[in-house]
Amino acid sequence: MGDTIQFIRYASLVNRMFANVFVEAQKPLLKLLANVSGIDRLIASGVDLPASDFHAPLFSLPAIFKTSVDTIPAKVPYLFADPSIESHWRKRLEQVPGFRIGINWHGRPGKGAFRYRNIPLECFAPLADLPGVQLISLQKGAGRSELIDSKLAQRVLDFGDEIDQDHGAFVDAAAIMKNLDLVIACDTSIPHVAGALGVPVWLALPFAPDWRWLLDRKDSPWYPTMRLFRQTTRGDWTGVFSEIQTAILAELKTRGIH
Repeated sequence: MGDTIQFIRYASLVNRMFANVFVEAQKPLLKLLANVSGIDRLIASGVDLPASDFHAPLFSLPAIFKTSVDTIPAKVPYLFADPSIESHWRKRLEQVPGFRIGINWHGRPGKGAFRYRNIPLECFAPLADLPGVQLISLQKGAGRSELIDSKLAQRVLDFGDEIDQDHGAFVDAAAIMKNLDLVIACDTSIPHVAGALGVPVWLALPFAPDWRWLLDRKDSPWYPTMRLFRQTTRGDWTGVFSEIQTAILAELKTRGIH
């Protein structure tokens, strides 16, 4: 789903060339993608497709448009939270004081390199200890049970099944993110949603990151509001989160939060 969220931005470029643009996407994402510019019709994967003159996978569009690092269509936001759901979560989160940080530490289960992106939940403990900071879980599916069984359970606000249960994938998560000060996540769909919304997001990356995050840079040309924190040694999340903690302290100082 993160791939779809990242490359759906190309729909507006295709729309400049053709009268009608049909997008086939994962059914749980249809509500989230409903207001993306350039899409004339959203179609759930598996449904019969209408007749068309051309067809291309989303993942092929950067090559078709001869995208380089300098020409990535990086204008954000291109994804938008549902206004009524955003308002609902704004009222809920008004009762949560301090610097609000949404966290996500576990991607979907996978083999090989996938497992290296997951962050041990205890790495967030020092952040929970920072004065004026409130951590809010954005974790769904695999990984959420870790919080329930963790000592951090009392220090991380978890809305559980209230998030994305009724409205579709990432619809509540997007609305929550619009009411946070920061999102910190592993390399899964959550940072793509945050980046597409144009909210501040810090992405913690393993030593050998996915190709899209490039190398030797702390920003992402795909998402202007994203900051990258990289392992310098394979498996060393402690070093990554020490850097993140220092950055948060600097942010709190700037905002006068002690």
